[in-house]
Amino acid sequence: MFVYINDEKYEANTGERLIDIARKNHTHIGYFCGGNGICQTCYVKVLEGMDLLSPLNDREKAMLSNELVNEGTRVACLATLDKLGTVKLLTAVEEVKRTFDDKPLALIPYQAKMGWESLIKFPETIAMQAQRFSEGKLDTWQLVTDIAEAVAGALELIGMAVQEAFGMKKQTKTFTRRYVHEAAENSNGEEHQTAENAKGSSPEIHESLKLHKHAPVN
Repeated sequence: MFVYINDEKYEANTGERLIDIARKNHTHIGYFCGGNGICQTCYVKVLEGMDLLSPLNDREKAMLSNELVNEGTRVACLATLDKLGTVKLLTAVEEVKRTFDDKPLALIPYQAKMGWESLIKFPETIAMQAQRFSEGKLDTWQLVTDIAEAVAGALELIGMAVQEAFGMKKQTKTFTRRYVHEAAENSNGEEHQTAENAKGSSPEIHESLKLHKHAPVN
């Protein structure tokens, strides 16, 4: 199946979390807590295919206001692909970026709205997270490790963005094969030196070991 994240098309499998699909494809999504459902930065707006995702669970309901739910907002680290089909998503951080690029002043009411929606659910969110800790459902060391990995991933994305901005590309090694071929005449009618002419300076190559002119190159 395919998932479109910020208008880019990616392959995905059922059972995968939305955040994992975004992270493995280096797309623009927030995940400071490493996908542990704490930081609330991996919000996504489902533009198409909501029925293909897992239903809202109790943790999502504790973090998302009714207004955000009605707008199609999901928590990417808590929502998974349940059915085959096409899903289209817009991440919250990408939405902020696009708003800044198109209408910078619109960010003020947008941030005010998101702040208010979070404030509404703040007591419920805190109670839910406290219960998770008390029940041992959150491993502190694992959380720290996941956060470190999330920060490293963010730095990698920044590096990739800088390279792209300045037109820098990674240098990759290329490998070529040398071919033993028959002599050919140049434009002046002179013959090029071939392996046959070089017998005196190098050992003769057995015919079975020669790579012919039209052999495929890996």
